[in-house]
Amino acid sequence: MSGNEQEARGRLSDELADLVRLASTALGEVAAGLTVSRSRAGDTPVGSLEGGATAAEKALSELRERIEEDAAGVLPGRSPQVSDRYAIVVGVHVGTEVECLAELVELVLRLAWSRQSAAPWPEPLRGPLHGMGGVVGAMLAEAADLLESEDAEAEADLLARFHEVAQRQRLLYELLFSRAEPAAAGDIAEATLLACYYQRCAGHAVSIARHAALFATTAQGLGRTDRTL
Repeated sequence: MSGNEQEARGRLSDELADLVRLASTALGEVAAGLTVSRSRAGDTPVGSLEGGATAAEKALSELRERIEEDAAGVLPGRSPQVSDRYAIVVGVHVGTEVECLAELVELVLRLAWSRQSAAPWPEPLRGPLHGMGGVVGAMLAEAADLLESEDAEAEADLLARFHEVAQRQRLLYELLFSRAEPAAAGDIAEATLLACYYQRCAGHAVSIARHAALFATTAQGLGRTDRTL
């Protein structure tokens, strides 16, 4: 692979990593507000939730603009070189994952706004939800780093984190089933929804990591492939 091709591939990785980080930022902002306790909120949990949702909306808006800009850069109707095909495949695959993440963040935002006037979840429920949000945010940040570093071994760490998300989700469900003082039906439904959204975000982070290793291996052979076509 030529120096120019390596530089172009590096720019692509940086751009895609930035998209994933934006998704991580948006999710982190709203997730923190959803599970904040009164003692950490300062004034009220509502104020913290509103601030986090507003910051998340800003990051989500920027993310959607970037997705549209990157999609417009794929030119139809021409026969691309092998290195261009690499950029298209990687860009479309990661872009699709990020689009799904944007949709999930939007769902979390809707949940946050719907709970703006509601009392916080009981402390036993906030614990697993807060933990899931933190782990998923870290997974997305790590997936972004992996796109840039192309470190295939980092995938194992993400898989371990994915299992941690599943364990926290299981703990939440066990608490919902066994609480001596039943939570309101709406609280139960919304806590379960949030856990499902987090679990799906974690799955997209793992998918990005898995394919980043494949993309890195493929890119190493592009120079040889170009010479044989």
